[in-house]
Amino acid sequence: MNKRQAFALLRCYLREYGGNFYFHSQFVKDLGDILSQNVSGHEKRLFQLLIKQLEYVKNMGVRVNEADSNEILSHTQTGRIYYSLHLTDKVLNIRLLMTFFGENEPVFLAAFFERAGKRKSDYSKWIPIMERRRKQMEE
Repeated sequence: MNKRQAFALLRCYLREYGGNFYFHSQFVKDLGDILSQNVSGHEKRLFQLLIKQLEYVKNMGVRVNEADSNEILSHTQTGRIYYSLHLTDKVLNIRLLMTFFGENEPVFLAAFFERAGKRKSDYSKWIPIMERRRKQMEE
């Protein structure tokens, strides 16, 4: 799958879920950068994992951390709950960072490719980024 096809498919999936989901514009750019820099040749698998996670969010809402290896991030100073959704297999190791407005409005804020070999992701640099993007979306 070439980059153009991958981006078209990504837009299609995000549009399909976009009715009840919100995506910060930089989240879409983050995911696009991952597509072009880290997953060449594995786009189909990325999309399979992405759809699975979007379904978890849709069906489980604020309990999405109970699915797969997803987690709640605990080091936020504002008390806001942020989630890390994991797209992981032999080649892929991607984190989607999100929160909810209320209980039913998922808001995707950031995405990054986690380097292999890490036992636990370090989200400390991402917390201020998520806070800033969340505030932008609330305005």
